[in-house]
Amino acid sequence: MIDFHTHILPNQADKIIKDFGNEEVFDEMFKKNKVTIDYSVLLKNMADLNIKKSIVMGYGWTNFDILKMSNAYNLKCSKENSEIISFCSVNPKFGNKSNEELEKCISMGAKGIGEIHPSVQKIDMSNYEIWKDTMQIAFSSDLPIAIHCSEPVGHDYPGKGDTGLKEIYNFIKLFPRNKIVLSHWGGGLLFYELMKEVKSITKNVYYDTAATSYLYEKDIFEISIKLIGSEKILFGSDFPILNPSKILNEMKKVSDSDLEKITFTNAKYLLGIN
Repeated sequence: MIDFHTHILPNQADKIIKDFGNEEVFDEMFKKNKVTIDYSVLLKNMADLNIKKSIVMGYGWTNFDILKMSNAYNLKCSKENSEIISFCSVNPKFGNKSNEELEKCISMGAKGIGEIHPSVQKIDMSNYEIWKDTMQIAFSSDLPIAIHCSEPVGHDYPGKGDTGLKEIYNFIKLFPRNKIVLSHWGGGLLFYELMKEVKSITKNVYYDTAATSYLYEKDIFEISIKLIGSEKILFGSDFPILNPSKILNEMKKVSDSDLEKITFTNAKYLLGIN
């Protein structure tokens, strides 16, 4: 199995803030609990659940020094242990600095970009000029970009944000050639793939299952497989926010062939890994 959506940090939030300055991610997502985990905790949990590889993503950083620190840590962990696959954080509002950091991370083995958090980073996903250079680098390097998506209805929670479906839809229209992973079931965008015009531009769009247990009934798996096909779904937990075991337990009714795609084959294909 491959867990497509996890997060790690080398130190607790308070220590990172002391060393690098304030960060809106911590204010938005760690209001009640500022505890983070390093990759040794992730590896132990993977071993307990027989998860062979995990993608470690960054957060939607607004502090460039923390962004670089997070990228360096993720890449270091992936270099030390082949079970860890590193994505890298970007923030196009930093302009050339962000793209230079992205290219450096790619040269060091990063397999994807993200997680982008448009609300926290205050990035307009409909603005082509802001994104064009980053997305060209991603396309040229055949890297997917993972984007945090917000549900337009339902309860509020730390980190939910308010990135609407229309904004994500417009972003996909701007960059239909790019591989795009919409986290948290794309905030429900997958249901709109019943619309012909939406389906026509989402050929390269995938949906991860991160935080499913907090958001949806377990029927989401059977319904989504029927709507978009299991080949577009990526098993992701959002660990340490949610233990992967909870989501795995909710997939018990999924057929073996679909489960293989969701938990392994799709990620392997998307990332080009052995």
